[in-house]
Order: sequence, then C-alpha cells, then structure tokens
Amino acid sequence: MEKIDKKYFCHRCGNKYQKAFFKDQLGVYCQRCLIFGKSSTYHKIYRKNRECHFIGEYGLKKVINLSDIQKIASKKCVEAFNNGKNLLIYAVCGAGKTEIVYEVILEALNKGKTVCFATPRKDVVLELVPRFKRDFYQVEIVSLYGESNEKGKVGNLYVSTTHQLINFYQYFDLVILDEVDAFPYYNNKMLEGFVYKAKKLEAPIIFLTATPSKQLKYMMNHKLIDYYIIPARFHKYPIPVPYVSLTHNTKKKIMMGKCPKKIYRWLYKRERQTFIFVPSIELGQKLEEILGKLFYCKFVYAEMPNRKTLINQFREKKIQFLITTTILERGVTVSNVDVCIINTDDEIFDERAIVQISGRAGRDVRYPVGDVYLFADYYTRSIKGAIKTIKQMNKLTKKRQLLR
Repeated sequence: MEKIDKKYFCHRCGNKYQKAFFKDQLGVYCQRCLIFGKSSTYHKIYRKNRECHFIGEYGLKKVINLSDIQKIASKKCVEAFNNGKNLLIYAVCGAGKTEIVYEVILEALNKGKTVCFATPRKDVVLELVPRFKRDFYQVEIVSLYGESNEKGKVGNLYVSTTHQLINFYQYFDLVILDEVDAFPYYNNKMLEGFVYKAKKLEAPIIFLTATPSKQLKYMMNHKLIDYYIIPARFHKYPIPVPYVSLTHNTKKKIMMGKCPKKIYRWLYKRERQTFIFVPSIELGQKLEEILGKLFYCKFVYAEMPNRKTLINQFREKKIQFLITTTILERGVTVSNVDVCIINTDDEIFDERAIVQISGRAGRDVRYPVGDVYLFADYYTRSIKGAIKTIKQMNKLTKKRQLLR
C-alpha cells in the first residue's frame, strides 16, 4: 500500500476509495481486503516471477461440434483476444458458453500466453476442471479454490475462483470471467480489483453471463463494450418458461411440518428427478424432514461437508429429489430434471436467480425439455421479469431461425 498524490492506494486489491482506509498505531491499512490479512503502509508483499514451459502444440482430444451461432461467438472471442479488446458473451442458460471459449483458449496457449478461467464459485471450478482435463491435450491445468492443494503450482491454464486471484499480479494474458453477475463477485469491488490486478495491463477480459447485471446492460446499450447475444440453447430447443402456482402461507406451513397440497401433488406426479430450490437452510432442513417420509430426497447447502457426494449421487439417479439453496443455481448440469422453487416470493430469488434456476431444466440434447414451477404466495417483480426475459430470448431465437 502506498500514498500517491495525497491519496492512498492498495496494490493488492486495487482499492482507492479513501473511506475504506483506516489508521492504527503503526500506519494506514486497507479495510476492503482485510479478510486476507493486512495490506498496509508498514507491510510489504513480495512477488516472485514464475513462468510455465510452453510446448506450442496444444489441441483438443476430441472434436467439439458447435452450432452456427456458437461458431460466430467463438470467432468473436478470438478476434477480441487478438485485438486486445474486452468482450461480453450474453448467452442463455444451456447455450454452451464453456465450449465457445475453447478456441480462444487454444489460440492464446499456442502463442505462448497464460490464460485464466475465473469464476465466483468453487462448485464451478470443481465442475469445469475434469471437463478441461478430459478435452484439452497437453495443457497444464491448475485448479485454484479455498482448499485446493495446487496453490503455487505453475501451469498455462488456470481455473480459479475470483478470490484466489489475490495471489497474482499482472500475470495473465487473457482472463475469461464466467458468471460475472453471480454472488459473491457481483457488486464486490474487492474481487473486481483482484481480476484487474491479476491480468496484464493490455490483456483483454471475455465476460460470460446468462443474466447480465444492470451495469452490463447499460454498457451494452451505450456501446461501451463489444458484445454478442446467444438467445438459443445449443440444441435449439426453447428455455422452459416457468409456470407460477400461487400457494398460501407456504413458509409458515412448512415450518409447522406441513407440505402445501399444491406442492405435494406436483412432486407426486414427477417422473423425472427434481431440483427443489428453497430460500434458506432452515426451510430446506424442515422440508427434507417432511418429504423424507414420502420420497427419497436429500438437502444440500454451501457449508455441507458431503455436498459434492450428494450431488454426484443425484447425477447417478440415486436420489429422487434434491432440495437445495441457491448454491446450485449455477454451474451444475444434471440431465433430464424438472425444477421448482418454493417460496419464490422471497427476496433472495431476484430475476437473475429465477432465470438461472429455470435454466437447470432441459440442458441435455437427449432430454431438451423439463418443467419449471414457481410456488409463491404472490407475484413479485422478479417473477414477472424472469418470465418476460425467458420469453424474449425464446422469441429472438425463433426470429433468428426464421431469418435463415
């Protein structure tokens, strides 16, 4: 940390907001990144240069078949990298965003560059690393998250949570930032500072999102960032439009040990496995207790030590219903599932969350459809906005297909 032109600046997180600096007996420290230890005027952080050996023969182990619209998006990513410009890929849930960036990753690696695929959530890292290792040939992949045993390892493709980028300084030649609107990255100036500090000054960022924030929409509308919209899923089927079922005193009934009849009847008719999203751990635990007497179901949330095991059991069709908090609203793909949200009128289910959760259904080309039900005591702006957004994307998809 140092003082520049009478103003403090934190080199670790990029903070220059003066009210986020505090004085103690020894000097001044940054409050924004205090969770990682003190960055202060009386501490020094030493950095060590590390370079990976590049062989220049990177490729894919199999052919990735992209749709026409995916191919256009892929080429735009390559152009953005070669021109050193930022790019936003606005693609609906299930559009195949990950496969779209394969070409630009290889373009960078074969030029001897270092690439970072960053995401706000550990679950996405754990989901992507096996896929990258399966698909990329001879690429040294480093996986970074809180409990990772690969910290300090040198590679040329890093798959990392945004928190772990605190450990890098002007290191990456290309950053691909997935789920840019997701918690905890969204509206977090500290994590945003980590991303911009970790990349080289001239290095571009490719932003990936299915639900752009108001800020990103503003940038798109005012042409402050290059962007490309993918309104269709890779299999060209529409995104399931949620159906709203109004219930009464939903939370109160569940906490009293009763499952509302509408919810029970809907679950009883399910032939597919089902994600059941709830707004809180307390409600999820109570619902598991109630439904566990009737169905085989499990509840997962962020702090659960065996969460990964239960998710894998759900994938293997060993669990009928998986009750979950919003921790699984993104980055987790399971074939042939229905989805419901209980207590959708809770403020935690904003428009972006509802769109993301709806996108869990119908993601597999073999099972491109699925039911999405929103159980709520009343309509909210978020519910109406999410349904409107999904319908608009489906309409745009249909229009583009008609124009061909």
